[in-house]
Amino acid sequence: MEQQSRVFAPRLFVTDIDNTLFDWVAYYVAAIGALIAQVEVTIGVPRDVLAREVRQVFTAHASIEYPFLVQELPSVMAHYGNDIDRMLREAVEPARAAFLAAGQQRLKPYSDVIDTLRELRRRYPGMPCAALTDAPRYVAMWKLNKLGLLPFFDAVYGLRDPRLPTHKELGRVKVDSEILLKHLSQHSFDFAGRIRILPDEYEKPGHRGLKTVLMDYELDEADVAERRRVIWIGDNRRKDVALGKRLGVYTMWASYGKPNPTDLASLADFSPLSNIEKNAEVAAGGDALSPPDAVLETFGDTLAIMAQL
Repeated sequence: MEQQSRVFAPRLFVTDIDNTLFDWVAYYVAAIGALIAQVEVTIGVPRDVLAREVRQVFTAHASIEYPFLVQELPSVMAHYGNDIDRMLREAVEPARAAFLAAGQQRLKPYSDVIDTLRELRRRYPGMPCAALTDAPRYVAMWKLNKLGLLPFFDAVYGLRDPRLPTHKELGRVKVDSEILLKHLSQHSFDFAGRIRILPDEYEKPGHRGLKTVLMDYELDEADVAERRRVIWIGDNRRKDVALGKRLGVYTMWASYGKPNPTDLASLADFSPLSNIEKNAEVAAGGDALSPPDAVLETFGDTLAIMAQL
């Protein structure tokens, strides 16, 4: 009797977000650049001074995506003193609008991402899709929502949301009431899937974030063959590929996610290298790195590779 051909049945699909689903570096350089330019116009402090202050704030919060940046800039605080309402009205809201307007032009998925995710859903209807990122939970979901990708996912895993900026003398938070409500209500963009907030120490290249995903889908103690039915995609060889190989999942490297050198240099103008490395591959690290199971030239290559497994 003729033997039936084996059909690959993936158990789980997990992907990074930044520089895997969209060009995060190009987006963020444009958005922060517009924000700084707007603050310069508003309070008259030179751009280079503001860029240094942006670096200070990002360093203090250990995150390049700290969302309450303007309120924490020393020059802004000195300019407005105790007048929080005026600061929010004159400095924060215009800067936020400039950030969103500039970012919106770049906040687009790579060309084949939507079609690929749609086809993955069609081919593998029983396969859960999860996003795992080092970005704060709200920021990650905001990006996926703006990109039009959130409906394709069953789960989102991100780090804890940042603390709200507070004026210590007045005992008042320095955010708009609408944003405060979203923060306190853990706004989730009507997402019906699983939302997991991971401890900061689960940040990549540590393996506990991805291991948590495996645990949630009862695959953390699966045998070698079952682990190989988990697909994991990321753009950073030092972080994403290394942890995937450590956990024994089928690891794809998004080689197309390498940032434009000019954008990367611009990013370094307002953020320390340690923060940049959380979102983009800066240096490959040499031949000592574990090789991925597959190299993607585009996100769409995922389909052909999975079809051959």
